[in-house]
Amino acid sequence: MAKAFALFIFVVATLVSQNTGNVMRLQGCGGRVFVDEAVVIDAPLRADCVWEFETQEDRILVVSIVNGNLNDAEEYFSIHDGTDSDSPILRVENQKIHEVSRKDLPQSVYTTLPEASIRFRKTPTSNLQLRIQKAVPCPFNLGLDSQCGRMVDELSCYCATFTNRVQTDQTMYCIDNNMKLISFENATEEQIIQSTWGTQVEYWTSLTDTRRDGTWLWESSMTVAVYTNWFPGRPNTAASNTDDCMVYGGAKLTFWGDTRCTTMARAICEAQP
Repeated sequence: MAKAFALFIFVVATLVSQNTGNVMRLQGCGGRVFVDEAVVIDAPLRADCVWEFETQEDRILVVSIVNGNLNDAEEYFSIHDGTDSDSPILRVENQKIHEVSRKDLPQSVYTTLPEASIRFRKTPTSNLQLRIQKAVPCPFNLGLDSQCGRMVDELSCYCATFTNRVQTDQTMYCIDNNMKLISFENATEEQIIQSTWGTQVEYWTSLTDTRRDGTWLWESSMTVAVYTNWFPGRPNTAASNTDDCMVYGGAKLTFWGDTRCTTMARAICEAQP
């Protein structure tokens, strides 16, 4: 503990850093940094500089380049999966791409561990900047009849299950796979998900008013819905109605509909960093 504390003090004392919004900018020649919000480092003015990064144990790290091509820039540094001297080198061309991931997302390298190191072997000839962020692990599927990908951003993960279940069973299916039944925060997120897996059949979300009739709550995040996209005339406001859970798709296509929670439907799970 004393050794780790001393290292932390050394890093803080020797790095020139400033916080701009949710991005921490670092300058200098190496150190160890805990990554919660995004970190951007400037390439050092000399070679043989080593940066070490760590994040929380159930997350991984993703490295991308600011305004450039990561693959071309790798002649100046190596990205390692871990901080040990023999940690394997990660390369852009060795990264497996999820079939449904957006192709316009930043070119990135993902670790398999919550730790990574970046080791410079030569001085860059241009103003090279690297962005290091915390991300969630994203499986390629959750077993039979499912599909996963990074389609909203490079940090989160979404998985569709094409097996029909009631809403409570879909909730537990997501939880069993370390995810949550989806909550739509905005129209952009919803449109991307719907364009990825379609709206011809119904998909469960975590929106429900089972806790208080008429108050629609995203159960996965325990927040009241601010953004909504209800089908005209929905939700059902009749007294003592039993349409307490929200689906989208099917006859209502891109709109939301309230229905009985015992209805059988597909679902979308999500994991956020």
